[in-house]
Amino acid sequence: MSAPLAEAGPAPRAPARGRARRVAVGLVVAYLLMMGLLAVLERSLLFPAPTLPEGWLAAEAEAQGARVLAPVAEDGTRLYGWHLPAPASRGAVVWFEGNGGSVGMRPGAFRRLTDAGWDVVQVNYRGYPGSEGTPSEAGLRMDARAAWAVAKGLGGPVWIYGKSLGGGVAIGLAAERCDADDAPLALVVESTFASAARVGQESLPWAPVGLVMRNRFDSLARAPRVTAPALVLHGDADTLIGPRHAEDLSAALPNARVERFSAAGHNDELLTTDRGWAALTALLKAAAVGAGR
Repeated sequence: MSAPLAEAGPAPRAPARGRARRVAVGLVVAYLLMMGLLAVLERSLLFPAPTLPEGWLAAEAEAQGARVLAPVAEDGTRLYGWHLPAPASRGAVVWFEGNGGSVGMRPGAFRRLTDAGWDVVQVNYRGYPGSEGTPSEAGLRMDARAAWAVAKGLGGPVWIYGKSLGGGVAIGLAAERCDADDAPLALVVESTFASAARVGQESLPWAPVGLVMRNRFDSLARAPRVTAPALVLHGDADTLIGPRHAEDLSAALPNARVERFSAAGHNDELLTTDRGWAALTALLKAAAVGAGR
């Protein structure tokens, strides 16, 4: 008599578990590689310094009537900048450009400012045309202090302007000066962010930007320390830095108003529009009255 047939059991699970482990390990490795790639690319993405033809800076300085500056940051980095004097100066603005900018790229805005009586002081960030060094958040903050020292040395009231990345630099400098009881006459920021890390996370929601970004430019954290009158300009059609950033910044700044421009994008110039200029004029007039000037 033959032996009874054995009951068939479940199929072995070991191969399936092995495949699952391999998939999990692959995902972890891919995630870590992506974090490493983002860390490596951060500087080139955040600080895309323009490449200008040799001699362009000198030619533009002569054409625009600028006095060339060579301030040295507190860590010894030699910088390149401009001072554009106003015919009848009543003070100066320290100008911080966006991450793709340089001195000489805003001749129309500078002419309008100097015609209105404001000297313009702009220093190229380290690693940008004419300036030594490699850009970083800590480095740009040192560069900002060097530019402030130049403007204060001119002897009149000083206000601060920043566009895009320059807004993050400007808010940090304004907070430092207010902490030191040396507040600027006013602060103006255009098309800027609550934090650079937030912009990165919004642009790449699937990536761990918030975990790996080192140059965070957390303006929202610094804004409550800025006691000077402030103006926030932002375009509602800005797809790089959304208008919510402007609303959050203006709410965090103790003495700020926000001007939103319905059809303006990130690269539009808002300060020198009729509406932007009127808002700036009103801000500086009120700030001068408040300062007893």
